[in-house]
Amino acid sequence: MIDTQLLAFAGVSLLLAVTPGPDMAVVTKNALAHGRRGVVLTTSGIALALVIWVTATAVGISALLRTSGEVLFVLKLIGACYLAYLGIRALLESRSRPADLLAGMAPAAPAHAVFRQGFLSAISNPKLGVFFVTFLPQFVLPGQPALSRLLVLGVTFAVIGWIWMNVYGLFVTRLRDVITAPRVRQWMQRVTGVVLLGFGARLALERI
Repeated sequence: MIDTQLLAFAGVSLLLAVTPGPDMAVVTKNALAHGRRGVVLTTSGIALALVIWVTATAVGISALLRTSGEVLFVLKLIGACYLAYLGIRALLESRSRPADLLAGMAPAAPAHAVFRQGFLSAISNPKLGVFFVTFLPQFVLPGQPALSRLLVLGVTFAVIGWIWMNVYGLFVTRLRDVITAPRVRQWMQRVTGVVLLGFGARLALERI
C-alpha cells in the first residue's frame, strides 16, 4: 500500500530543499572555491547537522504526544500557519533582487574546515528546529508509533536535502551563471511561496 502522506511529505521537502537559503549559499561558495570536493564535504556537514536536529526533535515531540493527545492537533494547526508564513515570506522576498551568492567566495581551506562550514551553517540555524517541530507532526497518522514515524520523516527530509545540495553543487560548478542568476532564484521563491500557501491552507481547512 502506497503511503500517500509520505509521498506528499517528500514532495514538500524537495520544494523546500530547492528554496535558496543559508545552506545553499555555503554550498555555492564552496563549490566554486573547492569544486566537487567542496560540495561533498559541505553537504556532508549539513547532513550531519540535520540528523542531529531530526533526532532531537523526534524524541522531544514523541514525549509530548505521550503526555497529551491534543498536542498533535495543536502542532498541526501551528504547522499550517507556519507553512503559510513561509509562503508569504517567500513571495515578499521574491519582490526584491536576491543577494549575490557568489560574493565573498571562500578561499582555499582544508577538508575539516569545509566540512565544519556546512555543519555550523545548519546546526546554528534555530529555524530548523521550529520547522521540524511544526512540520513533521502533520504527517504522523493516527495509530502510528510517533517516534519511529517522526524519525522516518526526518531522515527522508535529510536525505532529500543532501541529494539536492549535491546535485545543485555539481551544477554550480558547470552552470554557475544560470543556477545563481538572481532572476532564476526569484522565480524559485515565487513558486515555493504559492505552493506553501496552498499546502498550509489545505491543512487548516481539513480541520474545520
